[in-house]
Amino acid sequence: MACWIAALVVGAAPRRVWHRLDPPFPLLRTAFPAGILTLTIGFAIGVPAFFAFAEHAADADNAWMLRQLTTPATSYDPSVALVPYGMSVLTVFIFVLSTPAGLVTLYLVTSGTVRAVSAYLDADDARGDFVLSGLYWVVMTLFTTSREEARRLARTQREGPETPDRLVTGGAVGVDADYVVLASRRKAEWNPGAIILTRTDWYRLGVPFDLQTPAGLRTAYPLTKMETVEVVRRGIKYDLPRLTKTGK
Repeated sequence: MACWIAALVVGAAPRRVWHRLDPPFPLLRTAFPAGILTLTIGFAIGVPAFFAFAEHAADADNAWMLRQLTTPATSYDPSVALVPYGMSVLTVFIFVLSTPAGLVTLYLVTSGTVRAVSAYLDADDARGDFVLSGLYWVVMTLFTTSREEARRLARTQREGPETPDRLVTGGAVGVDADYVVLASRRKAEWNPGAIILTRTDWYRLGVPFDLQTPAGLRTAYPLTKMETVEVVRRGIKYDLPRLTKTGK
């Protein structure tokens, strides 16, 4: 029971982290009541805050009206009597859109309703709090980008200065391939199975791998000559470098 009750609050966590929390918290089963709880909290905050705001606004309107009624008749405009009435009609919108309590109420009621309806219609579509989910996405995106950039810089340092590609035989580096291209930088679109089109032959690209050499880290691209003609929808044109005798 304690975990079930706690899940009503924990369910606000981003959906992407639910698998780490369930179990012990039954987040999917409590997604609907968690949305209802958020909705209820929104009303609990908004209703008394609205009445306090409306009372203050009414007092201000009444005071303004009395001041207008006491002005000289020559400068009095009868249409001003309609101003407090118009303001009273707009009070709820002014409260919701221009006050901190109103904005919090609007968010909690809206997000709670969406979460409850989503969970009720499809349990797999249950979701956590929108703001927390957005913050989680931003933090994880920045973290992933920073980590990838750190890895890229570390690899660049290991690779050393960019140099022209080298070509060695497969036996020189201990792989079953006709040739291996050693590149100081990874090549875009050079994925396993790609067809490399040279001036004289076609080669099928094997699985690239990293190879440490005295000159630095190199990406090794195994090439196996194609002996049969195949239909190639898209190939990569490449001029093979001059063959060297060693892969070191």
